[in-house]
Amino acid sequence: LVSAMNRVQLLGRVGQDPIMRQVEGKNPITIFSLTINEMWWTGDSEVGEGAVLLLCTLGDISKKTTWHRIPVFRPGLRDVTYHYVMKGSQIFVEGKIDYGEYTDKNNVR
Repeated sequence: LVSAMNRVQLLGRVGQDPIMRQVEGKNPITIFSLTINEMWWTGDSEVGEGAVLLLCTLGDISKKTTWHRIPVFRPGLRDVTYHYVMKGSQIFVEGKIDYGEYTDKNNVR
């Protein structure tokens, strides 16, 4: 029995070549951006009777672009991502959402 789940699946295009960052005292991570472009018709559609008559009023096309910052922590996957993922490639990403916490030098979250 699963009481909660944190899982996300994304299909999009890589926005920039991956970079590898080393944070002092921690393992390196690979980071890249992923863009998701959504398009849909706004308006009504009407279908006439019979197989021959098809009337469609589709309306305008609406678009939305969402950017995601993808960090890769696992050593093997991190290295493969860094060497083989390229800007413009279409990729599928599966993982979990973790917003993390940040505390500045004044101990403010």
